[in-house]
Amino acid sequence: MKAPTQLAELIHEMRNELAVATANLEGLIDGKFAPTPERLLGILQALSQLDSLIGDLGGIDPNVQMSLHPTLMNVCELLDHEYAAIEALARAKDIKVSIHRCAMPSARCAQFYGDPARIGQIVKNILLNAVRYTPRGGTVSVDCDHPSDQLQVRISDSGPGIRESEVDEVFEAGVRGSASADTDGSGYGLAIVKQLVEAHGGLVTAAASGSHGASFTVRLPGVAPTHEGCETCSEKGFPQQ
Repeated sequence: MKAPTQLAELIHEMRNELAVATANLEGLIDGKFAPTPERLLGILQALSQLDSLIGDLGGIDPNVQMSLHPTLMNVCELLDHEYAAIEALARAKDIKVSIHRCAMPSARCAQFYGDPARIGQIVKNILLNAVRYTPRGGTVSVDCDHPSDQLQVRISDSGPGIRESEVDEVFEAGVRGSASADTDGSGYGLAIVKQLVEAHGGLVTAAASGSHGASFTVRLPGVAPTHEGCETCSEKGFPQQ
């Protein structure tokens, strides 16, 4: 698979963040949304992620690799801000977004280990795809769970779906499913998702669902390595403890 490290792919991610921030600010100006702390934090999170992407440009080098900066964070708060931020784009298409959160105690949510900017990119890319490919009046559902010490997020939509033969191909850079031919897109988003998920030591899968929508599941480990000499941990960007 071609690694999504080109300048065009970074621009794709920047446009995602700008689209989310702009839609929310327009909604606030038009009085469609109340300026709640959660919504404002969602906008701030999008702008913070945009700043991280600008750093990825590495001056004028168009082939710079995306770096990881893992830290302990509250992953539930991070995801809630992403969900709130996507609502403006969904409402513009009369799409209903339903969120099912697990019963994880907040203290455990705050002990998740990963790169907050990159995890935000992962979830935002899949959510944006779901909203873009879902027809007006459709639905997008998010199911968040924490089996063992992992984070599992499943995002499903009522869009055109994915053919069985294309469930692996859709994660290749520049490739778009045949069912999405009538929708604008670059084909970079899911390739970036796969790269960032695997950089965290996780797994992302797509479910073939014919003409009844698509479903994407992201699984990320959330435990910081605590032993020295872990070559695998070092390769994934985790600091030695």
